[in-house]
Amino acid sequence: MSALQWALLVVGAVAVIAIYITSRRGEKLPKDWAPPGSGGGNGRAPKLPAADQMDMFESKREGEFDEFGVGKPRKRIEPLFGMPATDTDGMSADEPAPALEEKIVHLLIAERDGAAIAGAKVHEALVAQDLQFGDRKIYHRLAGGLPVFSVASLIKPGTLDPAEQNQLATPGLTLFMVLPNGTQPQSALRDMVATTRALAAALNAEVFDAERQVFTAEAEQALSADVDAWAQRNGL
Repeated sequence: MSALQWALLVVGAVAVIAIYITSRRGEKLPKDWAPPGSGGGNGRAPKLPAADQMDMFESKREGEFDEFGVGKPRKRIEPLFGMPATDTDGMSADEPAPALEEKIVHLLIAERDGAAIAGAKVHEALVAQDLQFGDRKIYHRLAGGLPVFSVASLIKPGTLDPAEQNQLATPGLTLFMVLPNGTQPQSALRDMVATTRALAAALNAEVFDAERQVFTAEAEQALSADVDAWAQRNGL
């Protein structure tokens, strides 16, 4: 896969995750927002031939994605479903509860030969992993009716509508999880990694980490340790 193709895949994954998370929170992306690496101050991101949907946001600013939880941890203080309420004894009414860092974990699946994957094949693989189509027209692993992790196309806006599967062709998928999410972090991570590898096997694809490196057993161990460290910092 060429450097240009890789750049587009990574930018696409970051953009899709940002769109999903901000829309879920009821926030809006600034009109001139662009994911890191999308070409910042010089207009549109480069296009992959015959892939107009990969055209990213126009932007004159860079580095704003930290606001959405990638790069720097984002703090959140709202109560979370399925998690015990924070003990506020001795705290004044005006003093906020201790903030929890929000962490985003994501992996990429890219077709081994750089070819597009047919929509019907993608949907067959997703259903085989018991993933549920739902919110934002993407697939989710659900627990108690709430997303544990989600799966989206690498092509903006990331949707994977079964009704449109015959029109879909994508170079890959992104799987992402927002922590905390009311589940045990390590259990959720193991499920996400196993699902990612199973999807890759079904789609003649390879799994890559957020740095576009092959997701080896060593990389999986490092990611697990990173999630453990996050959980310890947040008392989870």
